[in-house]
Amino acid sequence: MTFPRALLLSTLLASAALVRAAPFPSTCDLDLRSWGEITIAGTPLSVGKDGKIVVGGSPVHFAPAVCSSQRLGPKWLTEQSKGYLVNANEPSQCLTVSNLDQSGATFSLEDCRFNGAGDVWSSQSFAWIFENDGTSNDADAYFNGENYNVVNASSPPIYTLRTQNTKSNFDGKLGELIADYTPNLTSLPSGQLKIPMTKLPVDAPATPPTLNCSEFTIGQVIFNNETSSSNQYNGPLDSHWNAQSNTSDQFVFEQCDYSPIGLKAADDYVYGRMRPGSNLANGAFECYYISGSFGGDESNKPGNNPIINGFEIHRCSYSAQKSLDIVRYSKSDNTFDYVPFGNASTPGKMYWYAQSDYVREYDVSQYIWNHGKGVGQVYLSPDNANLTKYPPAKVTFKADPAA
Repeated sequence: MTFPRALLLSTLLASAALVRAAPFPSTCDLDLRSWGEITIAGTPLSVGKDGKIVVGGSPVHFAPAVCSSQRLGPKWLTEQSKGYLVNANEPSQCLTVSNLDQSGATFSLEDCRFNGAGDVWSSQSFAWIFENDGTSNDADAYFNGENYNVVNASSPPIYTLRTQNTKSNFDGKLGELIADYTPNLTSLPSGQLKIPMTKLPVDAPATPPTLNCSEFTIGQVIFNNETSSSNQYNGPLDSHWNAQSNTSDQFVFEQCDYSPIGLKAADDYVYGRMRPGSNLANGAFECYYISGSFGGDESNKPGNNPIINGFEIHRCSYSAQKSLDIVRYSKSDNTFDYVPFGNASTPGKMYWYAQSDYVREYDVSQYIWNHGKGVGQVYLSPDNANLTKYPPAKVTFKADPAA
């Protein structure tokens, strides 16, 4: 029986593709209980819309697989390893470079591949150094490529990793993860990957949905507690959330979609987060977080007289998940409050006070920050009698018409 040449050719090509794609079994040790974010420049790796690895965005949980390792040092605490890095939620997917022996190569998650000896392919080969002395939970990792040696100070890698951009955009992304071929290094390159080494009791949870933020507004935060009998003030707050009548400090309200966790915008209010106005210029990806837990329980029942919380600056979240930085903003009167979401579909209610007023009026003992000049939020029950006796302040976000 004869076959058309085109059919024979397509069959042979398909067979060759199957041979190339069929992986050998691995002899490497994959530890799915050592999972976490991989970071570079302090920013986690994520998967972009085109499948390429991006620096910034909803983090992927990675786990390391060790193909070879050696221990050094007086107490054998220095671990030098070679291996590969997998998506901890899909361990058949390896962090893979697009091209070897060139600059500007990108990364993606591809099927893990192994050679006949059970070692990972060069395009997926990494090396890392872990100082297991209790000072860090992360190892310094390098892309190893076709370098078959362990990496250390006297044997540097032949690639250098970097971010596509040196300054993040407003959504906290630094572009793609890039590998440059640098075979003549004489020392370890700085600023490479940090990979997780902590042993955890459970496998990695599913990656939470990406937080999508659609727009932002620049303006000032105005604090008005003229209803207070003791410390009346109606004016702006500075970037440390202190009453400062002559401040020009600005804030950014960034509107975001938290519907995956049950917080859905309505006609008169939206959800988002407050950020320092300086982020627009310095490229930082920072948000104001409540400085402690909200208190209360899943039924949105706060304590009788809980402490008042101020605000701290931390890296904004890339994921739609319960967090201490979520704000509910009223479009009708420009007021806003932080969101205690024991029952996510019907969040609780926070109230604004100058800390010194609240501590005195509610007879609460707690740490006093900024010498009592700061303002904050407290989670109170709407039927708390002191809300009538000591009315809370009104805080609004005043948009800058020139911005």
